[in-house]
Amino acid sequence: MTPTHCSNPPPPRTDPFRWSAADTARAFDHFAADNHSSQRQYAQQQGIPRSTLGYWLRRDKPADADDVAAFFHSPAGVACLRGIVLAAFVAFHERGACGLRLIDYFLQLAQLDRFVASSRGALQPLAAHLEAELGTFDDEQRPLLAKQMAPKNIAVTADENFHGQDPCLVAIEPVSNFILVECYRDRRDADTWTQALRDGMRDMLVTVVLLNSDLARGLLCCAEKGLEVPHSPDLFHGQRDLLKPLLLPLARPIQQAEKDLEKARQHTAKVDATLEQLPSQQAVLTIVEAVRNELLIAGRLEEAKERQEQVVQQVRGLGDDYHPFDRHTGCPVTAEQVTERLHKHLEQVEKVVAEAGLGERAREAVARTRSWVGTLAACVAWFWMLTTKCMEDLDLSDEQERTVSESLLPGLYWEQAAARARTGEERQRLRQLATQLQQAAWQEGSVLASLSEAQQQAVQRVAQECAGLFSRSSSCVEGRNGRLSLHHHGQGRLSTRKLKALTVIHNYGVKRRDGTTAAERFFGVKHQDLFSWLLERMPDLPRPAAKRSQKAVESSIQGD
Repeated sequence: MTPTHCSNPPPPRTDPFRWSAADTARAFDHFAADNHSSQRQYAQQQGIPRSTLGYWLRRDKPADADDVAAFFHSPAGVACLRGIVLAAFVAFHERGACGLRLIDYFLQLAQLDRFVASSRGALQPLAAHLEAELGTFDDEQRPLLAKQMAPKNIAVTADENFHGQDPCLVAIEPVSNFILVECYRDRRDADTWTQALRDGMRDMLVTVVLLNSDLARGLLCCAEKGLEVPHSPDLFHGQRDLLKPLLLPLARPIQQAEKDLEKARQHTAKVDATLEQLPSQQAVLTIVEAVRNELLIAGRLEEAKERQEQVVQQVRGLGDDYHPFDRHTGCPVTAEQVTERLHKHLEQVEKVVAEAGLGERAREAVARTRSWVGTLAACVAWFWMLTTKCMEDLDLSDEQERTVSESLLPGLYWEQAAARARTGEERQRLRQLATQLQQAAWQEGSVLASLSEAQQQAVQRVAQECAGLFSRSSSCVEGRNGRLSLHHHGQGRLSTRKLKALTVIHNYGVKRRDGTTAAERFFGVKHQDLFSWLLERMPDLPRPAAKRSQKAVESSIQGD
């Protein structure tokens, strides 16, 4: 007589247990073969209750389904489906600022909702689990990477975001674009900023030597008293503060001249029509006067546009000349030379303000900018002082130090700065300049080429680090604030768990064209692949609800 149950049943489980989708897929794969064993034998071998195995096979019926369903019931299909769903969560929900409704829509369009539940109630626990795992990934990886990184000096760019009830403090290392701090705090004063930065850099072999921000008082005090480092003002905010009281007064004459020119043209056309109907000497004089008036107004309009354009170009020139190296030759530029170049632009702006007869606010803006320019020049002086100290620590000869300062350092600097050029042609030119300068530094027969391989690597590393310490703008953190605002707009209030998950995606998941993440560039070593790590720890996908039979649906309708 055939036994009705397993003679050696496994011990009963005391912990909450659910059979995984992989177990189900292996069962389907086994019974898809022609020479498969009986259900009772398979259940006994695998330790699966006979009734559970029968339920699996009756529920999905892979033999009667189409090829797609048969594939997604196989072990390979289950693995593929898990990868697709995880990719949808990472790409849409975590990086793309989309809600769960769009993931539901994606699964329905791809007809994957037959194999994975796509309702918000089913997807929400999975999203919460993935966000918690993202936080765990950072908790595991950051200490390991910090132990392997070489000591380095860094500049930090910081700002606040107010997309939630409490301010969100964001601090980024601009060269690698690695987020050091991204957290909610109830305050944004100097003490709070100092503690947040220290927490973000705990156990890291880094030394902050510069803080760049938009001149917020809390950050100024944090740099001066908390971190005790110099503060570099953001270039964009200084240019904005100069242009804001100038552009509107300069735009009014343009608007008025455009209106007057349109009226003059209409008057000229009307007089011209009168001249065709009844030509006379008086009519000719009238048309001549109308044309003359139109030309005068057109000249006034052109002059007003030239003044506005001149101011804009001079303010742009402040950014073009605020570099420790000349953007055309690559030669080093001292703080005194930077001061002279920036003041020339301000003198031109001041000249336009006087010619246009602008008010007190415009003159005060120019006066404030002179003090701001002095701070920019001081930052250049600080850069050269720090660079000189780093070169002295390398114990190079005078000629070798000169080659580093005049060729290698500007080449590395413009290699980084080229990506932020205003036009594509300028980016290409700066990249070519950077390549030429670096080739000149390391060419055969140069003083640097005579160094040993270890010394060359040390010189390259120190020069690369110094080139990244000149921080002009807080654009990296401004862009991050915009990204957080987009997430807040698309998904509502960001929780602490969600915010940390977004930070981890930025640091360990987003790659540049060279294939590196922000964490790899910051720590200088590779880390474990984030997607593969998440895939290994991803729970079973929620199964869609079983479809009701047609007979059950009809009975329900008749009962209603």
